[in-house]
Amino acid sequence: MRKIEAVVILKTFEDYLVHVRRSSDNTIKAYMKDISRFFEYIDKMPAEISRGDVESFVKALSKGEITGGKVTEATISRYISSLKVFFDYMMLIGAVKENPTDRIRHPRLRKKIPSFLTIEEVRKMINTYNEERELKHKAILAMLYFCGLRVSELCNLTVEDVSLYPAYVKVMMGKGNKDRLVPLSENVVPLIEKYVNKYAPRVYFFEHNGRPLVPSTVFRIVKRAANRAGIMKDIHPHTLRHSFATHLIMNNVNVKIVQELLGHSNLSTTSIYLHVADKEKFDAVKRLVI
Repeated sequence: MRKIEAVVILKTFEDYLVHVRRSSDNTIKAYMKDISRFFEYIDKMPAEISRGDVESFVKALSKGEITGGKVTEATISRYISSLKVFFDYMMLIGAVKENPTDRIRHPRLRKKIPSFLTIEEVRKMINTYNEERELKHKAILAMLYFCGLRVSELCNLTVEDVSLYPAYVKVMMGKGNKDRLVPLSENVVPLIEKYVNKYAPRVYFFEHNGRPLVPSTVFRIVKRAANRAGIMKDIHPHTLRHSFATHLIMNNVNVKIVQELLGHSNLSTTSIYLHVADKEKFDAVKRLVI
């Protein structure tokens, strides 16, 4: 595909992702990277691309020829999904007559059991930050855990999204374009109120020089807390979200409620936590005696 035509097509696709699908920034970046690599490999106009071209690309991808290294089944599946969305858009605007990805199979993915922290480990991490000198960092950790937020959701929280009386957090257009309300535990309200009184955020709830936090900052805050707490697990912000969900399931909260609190579109996504938090299994094993 000629370079100037590729630029125009990719730009209109990006506009579609932003304004019509209202995809997250991370999703848009992933789609654009995947589609760009596809066209670099195929070098054809969209209307000329067949299912065989897509299969050839997927085969090259699985061999590491596209990325320069081995890729996982999840990565291959993501590329296929990116291509499907792109060609659906091409059909929408009349650039192609059919989607060449329609009969392309996704690789079978093995569901990974998410890692999570114990309640004591979460408490240690949050308390590693001094409430007087590092109140903002402490509030960020608390909000990640007590609301089960994704990093992007935390960074995009506005002042209007957080209510203390009644206490809840409104997550606007999270992953999958799903708005949701997450009640804020009374255990964390005093901390969040103290943060608001000290920092008086104006637009974004956790802002830096009037701008939203960037995800890399949140990663550093979480990693530093884990190191200080002496936790040797591979900890990242999403671990706190996993822990939030796991602890709710362990306390016999209905999985449908957990699904709503997490903002999952499918119950099957939430049900993975049933495998890591089944109290009856743990209690049964404890009864074994030798």
